Amino acid sequence: MNLRFYIFLLTFCHALASAVEPCSTVDQRLNDLASADQQIRQEWEDLQQKPQASSTDKDNLKQRWAAIDAGNLAQLKEIIAACGWPSGAKGSHSAWLLAQHADNDIAFQRQAKGLLEAAVKNGSGAPRDLAYLADRIAAAEGRPQEYGTQFTQTDRCHLEMLPVDSIDAVNRRRLAIGLQSMEAYAAEGRKRFIPADCRNDVK
Repeated sequence: MNLRFYIFLLTFCHALASAVEPCSTVDQRLNDLASADQQIRQEWEDLQQKPQASSTDKDNLKQRWAAIDAGNLAQLKEIIAACGWPSGAKGSHSAWLLAQHADNDIAFQRQAKGLLEAAVKNGSGAPRDLAYLADRIAAAEGRPQEYGTQFTQTDRCHLEMLPVDSIDAVNRRRLAIGLQSMEAYAAEGRKRFIPADCRNDVK
């Protein structure tokens, strides 16, 4: 199926559903979208663990991934336009996750960051979600991260933390919002994303 047509079909079907959906029920839809977001990324992680995975397998998965992200973004924008940022903690977290992965629309990510900042102030949003989104935007704009949440997988066997302003300052900020140290976070990332058959001296 053509990727553009798939994205259109996915967005159109959800638009029909949302047309009659009251704001009181959007949390469940956001949770469903977040589940789809995580499922496709788990499929990619699983595929990356397979040395025999072909370029065709990866290209096909990337196309499905792009279509899901595009459809999710369109629906998140509809929900926010109609209902604002979710007022419940679970809905706010799901909305954050979708905004976090809207890398093709940094203007929207900035908008979502402002809404999430307000949610954090009123107690319905999570400070750690805001930290991740702020770092995501900073990395995209070429600025140092404040919380060290973003890294890149330079190849199958290497992870690299994107620039931060100061490791000590980052660790103080992380501790203040209940995040583990940057060193522990990096080690956890290596354990999760680096295949077991890679060398032990990966970054």
